[in-house]
Amino acid sequence: MTKNFSSLLMLPVMGATLVALSGCIVIDADEEDLHSELAISPHYGTIKAADITGDTVTVRVSSNGCTTKEFIGTDVRRMNGDRFSVGFYREKEDYCRANLPDGVALSWSFSELGIPDGAEVSVRNTVRN
Repeated sequence: MTKNFSSLLMLPVMGATLVALSGCIVIDADEEDLHSELAISPHYGTIKAADITGDTVTVRVSSNGCTTKEFIGTDVRRMNGDRFSVGFYREKEDYCRANLPDGVALSWSFSELGIPDGAEVSVRNTVRN
């Protein structure tokens, strides 16, 4: 015995399937847009101090006790010739509870930043103690 299904009976099932699938697509697109936006223009936070000595850049950043270099992202840009600028931004939050009013000093060598030895380097962040 064969039963014929009307195409009208299948419309609610197809509609529900399309709604469910379209919701997944929107969520994925929003997450990807957020990541690509951060990669293009990271927010450079205020730092407490910056020092460029020899071929090393040292910045003092706020910390709750756990901040290391792995918490801080760097954005290095070549200006012209041997002139570079570096922006520092927080990639990972520090949820520790230590009281460090002076923050922590973190250092990067020019080599770590991909900058040639002897280059002229400036820091793009606002410095405010």
